[in-house]
Amino acid sequence: MKKILSLLVIFIFFGCNYTSVHKNQQKQDVFINIINTKGDFEINNYLNNDFKIYNNINSKNIYEISFETNYQKIILAKDAKGKATDFKLNLSVEFNIISQKNRKIVFNESFKIKNDSENFEQSSYEKEIKRNFSKIMSEKLITFLLK
Repeated sequence: MKKILSLLVIFIFFGCNYTSVHKNQQKQDVFINIINTKGDFEINNYLNNDFKIYNNINSKNIYEISFETNYQKIILAKDAKGKATDFKLNLSVEFNIISQKNRKIVFNESFKIKNDSENFEQSSYEKEIKRNFSKIMSEKLITFLLK
């Protein structure tokens, strides 16, 4: 039974043109030079690292950008004791593409989470959400630039 199941899984992956997610994150035909950053330090570092991964040194598509991040954690609901139970995490990033006559683009993302009783787990979860937000924002900008 295990052999049949494993053969079925292999057949499905190769039959539907499965490719690794990381294979698509290879360098694009773009080079992004970051001039200035403002806002949330952690998200700015994630974005800087994401752009370094995507940069192609030999690219003719060179963009100089600056960006400002605005991260907010908003309380949506509280319990009877007044302790926050639900949050909404918002991220807004304003990219200023200097090499295109200071063209400004704003991308927004939000995510709702429930409060965890463990502070460490809650902090780790929020950090992972920030990391995912930065990946989404960097991919949105690169997609926009390559259009």
